[in-house]
Amino acid sequence: MKNYVIGIDIGGTYIKSGIIRYDGTLVVTDKLQTPSESDPHYLVNTISCLISQMLRQTSIKRKEVIGVGIGSAGAVDRVRGEVCFAANLGIQKVPLAQLVEEETGFATKIANDANCACVGEWKFGNGKAYSDIILVTLGTGVGGGIIIGNQLFEGNCGAGGEIGHMLLYKGGRQCSCGRRGCLEAYASATALVQITLEQMKKDKFTKLWNVLDESKMITPQVVFEMSKQDKLAKKIVDEYIQNLGEGLVDLCNVFRPQAIIIGGGMSAQGENLIAPLRQYVADHIFAKDTTPPVDVLQASLGNDAGVIGAASLFVD
Repeated sequence: MKNYVIGIDIGGTYIKSGIIRYDGTLVVTDKLQTPSESDPHYLVNTISCLISQMLRQTSIKRKEVIGVGIGSAGAVDRVRGEVCFAANLGIQKVPLAQLVEEETGFATKIANDANCACVGEWKFGNGKAYSDIILVTLGTGVGGGIIIGNQLFEGNCGAGGEIGHMLLYKGGRQCSCGRRGCLEAYASATALVQITLEQMKKDKFTKLWNVLDESKMITPQVVFEMSKQDKLAKKIVDEYIQNLGEGLVDLCNVFRPQAIIIGGGMSAQGENLIAPLRQYVADHIFAKDTTPPVDVLQASLGNDAGVIGAASLFVD
């Protein structure tokens, strides 16, 4: 009987993998470095090696595996099983699902990595009670996924749902996409650190100077912790929450989901982040007094969201 699904999460540094039971239970995980070569065959070979390693570790038989789900950064056409463009992998127009299927012998599906994380959270995490959710991932960048009426919304060629590239301030901070003023340039973990360091240079008395790590950098966790005792840190965190809150309110006004779920590394701040965001959305959402509220929740799958979400492509 086929009870297991393999999930593959392709990142710029590592390819993470896992095997989950059909009920969403994670059995085993593994990872290997993402090949630096842009030739997709190196990528396929690494994925194949991970699958073989995990099967050996667990003694799960090939006949018990339903298939392989893959989450990849970039624009991914889920219907055609093709990575249209992935800058961090150096590939474009690669029929990755077909190549992996041919190499491993397992049925293979592929989708954008943020969409996979959204599907995983919807099926097995804090989104499972809803039919309409938006997952917002806050890490190096700002990504996300959208579920509407129990269906994943991807846009043309899987290139939709780029939440981080909504415009927040015209002509504002430089974004990695080439535009200025995107939400990602203000609400990612990277942006929080950059803004903090910039503000520290203008305030030599802030206590933040006392908590720099050995590399002379600072972490989002430290900024949030210091906001309880340092005026500059509090100002930075308050502005961060306001900027992110504005982005969430825009999403609510366009899609009106039942819930917005916050994932990615920044979600580790828990209620220190979620509670004020929840209040901001409640205070600023369109027709707030006459329409149902939007729940704002922390994601529950953590670092395994990408792997579980990729495997979830095979879970009805």
